[in-house]
This record gives sequence, structure tokens and C-alpha cells, in this order.
Amino acid sequence: MALKELYEQICAGQDLRANLIELKKQLRETEKQNHFREISGENYDRIMKCLADDDPKVRKNAAAVLGVLRVQGAVDVLMDAWEAEETLFVRADYILALAGLDCESYMEAFHRRLEALRVYDAPENEKKHIQAEMAALQELILIKEGLKKHVFSGYHRPNDVILTTLPAFREALAADLPFQKTTLKSGVRTTVSDMSIVQTSRLWQEMLFVLNGGSHLSTRQDLSVTPNGHEFVRNREHFPMRPELLAGELKKSDLLAILTENHKGEPPFFFRIGLTGAIPKEERSGITKKIAEAVERAFDGRLVNSVSHYEAEIRLNVNREGGVTPFLKLFTLPDHRFSYRRFYVASSMRPQTAAGILALAKPYLKEYAQVLDPFCGVGTLLLERRFAGSVRSAYGIDIYGEAIQKARANTKLTGMPVNYINRDFFDFTHEYSFDEILTDMPAVSGDRGQTDELYRRFFEKTAGLLTERGRVFCYSREMGLVKKHLRLSGRFRLLAEFCILEKSGAYLFILEKK
Repeated sequence: MALKELYEQICAGQDLRANLIELKKQLRETEKQNHFREISGENYDRIMKCLADDDPKVRKNAAAVLGVLRVQGAVDVLMDAWEAEETLFVRADYILALAGLDCESYMEAFHRRLEALRVYDAPENEKKHIQAEMAALQELILIKEGLKKHVFSGYHRPNDVILTTLPAFREALAADLPFQKTTLKSGVRTTVSDMSIVQTSRLWQEMLFVLNGGSHLSTRQDLSVTPNGHEFVRNREHFPMRPELLAGELKKSDLLAILTENHKGEPPFFFRIGLTGAIPKEERSGITKKIAEAVERAFDGRLVNSVSHYEAEIRLNVNREGGVTPFLKLFTLPDHRFSYRRFYVASSMRPQTAAGILALAKPYLKEYAQVLDPFCGVGTLLLERRFAGSVRSAYGIDIYGEAIQKARANTKLTGMPVNYINRDFFDFTHEYSFDEILTDMPAVSGDRGQTDELYRRFFEKTAGLLTERGRVFCYSREMGLVKKHLRLSGRFRLLAEFCILEKSGAYLFILEKK
């Protein structure tokens, strides 16, 4: 039905429920919102009158429409309707509508209601609707007042953590950590007593706090492989995938102690739920919501779920039998290791991967080297090369102009001198030779012949640009082509090779010019 016809029927009081539902559906598009404003002349009196209709679904959808259209003049009407509303499943919709409006004068009422709901022992048939209203109120308060984040202070508190990394880098990561540790397939488990030391290592991807305690949280733990191929610390007994029982076991664990003892300030702490492992993607949203609601109830308001304003993630790794291994990830702990990487393109290498590659390559690097990256992208490998050791000069070349612009912007943040050139590498010439050429070989769209030709030309070109005994650090997903052209070229010897990503066949090859 056309918007004009919908508006006319609503104004005439015809089939209000169906018409408001259809109007709400159409107003999901910004263009149609603007069109409806023109049609209505921004006169929404008839929609506001629907907030007093006998049908609760009419009231519910009228509130949603006023919220989508951001009708500031409806604030007082929405507040009156909310305070008078006796049908529980409608109440959250008033709050959701008010969240997008200037309603700061009513903040005290919102806080009072939220506190009342937190201590209310709702009967089973009301819990779902009470939880929805609480979530809407909490989100409104966060939007209007902002999140007063807790400050991390546990730099010297002993924390049991898993630092995840690629298997290729785990030994190097372990060497960075002067603590008692266990090497896992997915990284390194360690008890950190000085967080500043951990923050100097560039090799870990995530820091996951291990939860201990509770009847299903044994202090003796096994290592086993999860469905996605990562190996985490897993308890001998797993959490059943039942929200209330899961939340109860989390309450018995040291989750709250980790939060309170590592931060300044009192609860509540704002969290989200993260699910990994054997849960179909289409089911995750519903399961996550139920678990989050159960956790809020179990912790009596000391943990508050927020999908957009959160300080921590309760990470739940699910195995095929439905067992759950919980971890905690903190977003309050500053991580400035890769703060230079503000800009990137779709094909950009992750900075942790680049740092890991340089850690493997370190025994083969030259002091005060003259370095070239012929396919530099946004400059990540070149910058990590400078973090790995002293460099006399560094050049980055890329045919993609946007990447070069972003590389220059990233590099400016580090204050490191790198020369970037927007040019085809195979047209590049230079007055002196380079000690090192390192690069992430580009993927070529097209037939295998084009990729083969790229590798042939790369070996030929690099041989002409390197000093005698100069070295190539080549990250590639084409092992066969590297080995083929290494043999055909006859200009290089293979010093080392490392498997970085087995699934995609990504390797680091270290070559030396003969």
C-alpha cells in the first residue's frame, strides 16, 4: 500500500493495527521516512492518539512509528503512555522510541524505574517482558549519559590468561613472556604478574582471561581441540547449554572478582556475550540474548548487558556436544601496540601476522638494512620491519594509489621515515641496491598463467635490485610457484620456509641471492 493511502486510513481510524504495522515496516527506509514527512506535513497527532487505543498492539506500533520518525513533539505523550501502560510487552517500545528523542528531563524517572525492575522478583510469565524493558531503559541511559567506563588497574594483579596467536608464532610468543606458561595450539597460557611486559609483545591477537571456580569449573584442566581447529583450555566438565544453569555457574566462578579486582570503580560492569564454536550462525542471536538475560538476573544488576556499550565480553566456546568453555575478554585494557594502523584496504595483512613474520625472520635480518617492499599495500610489513630492528632506509611501492595514501597516513603516526612510491614495481628503478626485499605477494585474479608470469617477473626483478647476498622475505600462498621459479631462476638459494597458515597454504620463504 502507498504511504499516502496508509496515512489517510490511519487518520480515518481504519484498520489501525494492520496499517501501523505496514507503516512501521515501510519506514525502515530513510527515503520513505522523508516521503512520509512530506505527505503528513509532519502532523502526527492521529498517530499520537493511537497511544490511547484499546488495542495494545496499536499502541506498541504507534510508539515505534513515532520513534522511527523522531517526533520530538511526542515526548510528553510517550512518557504519559509509558507510565500508564499496564500491558508489559508494550512498555519497552515506549522507551525505545524515547531513546532517539530529547528526553533528558525525564532521566530521573528512567533511573527509578530501572532500579525498581532490578529488585523486582518477576513471576515466570513476566520475566521476558521485564527484561526487555530493563534492556531498553539501560540502553536509553547509556545513550543519554554515556558509558562511564571503569579504568583498568590490574597491571600487577596475577591474572590467568590465554594469549592467542597463530601456531607458527606461538614459540616466539612464549619466548617473549618471562612467566610460567603452557604452549597451546591456539597460543600461550600464562599467569601474568606484570601486564606491561605482555603489552610489549607484538605477537598475540587476543588476551582471554581464564575463569576458574564453580562446580563445573575444575582447577584441573585438559587441552582439547575445538570444532574450529583452535585448542583452548577446556574443563573436564563443561557448562550445559542452558542459560540459567550457565549463568549460575558463571556466578560461582571468579568472573566478577576478575572484573572488580582489575578495575577502579564499583559495579555494574557492562558486557556482551560472544559465542564461538559449534553454534549455527542463524541460531546465535537468539541464544546469545537468552544467555545475556540469564547472566543479568544471576548477577543482580552487577553485570549489565549492552550490545553497543560494553567493557567486557563473556566469550563462550561451544563444543559439538554442547559443552561450553568460558573466557573473559576486557576492552578496558589499553592496547597501543598497533595504534599506527588507522587505515587499511581489504587485502591488508593483519599487523599481528606481520609482526609474527618478522619474528620468524629476525635471525636472517641485517642491521641497518636498505629495505624494499614492492607490493607494500598500507605499509604494515615495512613498519613492522622497523619495529623488528634498525633500518637505514625503507621504500614501499604499490600500483594501487589508495593504498599508498593510506600507507603514508599510517606511517606518519609512527614518525618513522619510509618512502612510498605509487608505481608498478616492474617499472621501478633505483640508484642503489637493496639488502632486503620483503613483501606479501599479491593474489592475481585470472588464470594460473597470469599468476605464474607474476612470479617469474618477481624473481627476475628482485635479483636485479638486491645486493650480493641480499635476502628476500616472501609471504605467499603459492608454494608451488615459489619453488618453481626459485629453481628456474637459479639466482637464489632457499634459507628457510615457515608454514604460517596451513589451511590457506600461506608460507614465509626466506631466500638469499647467490
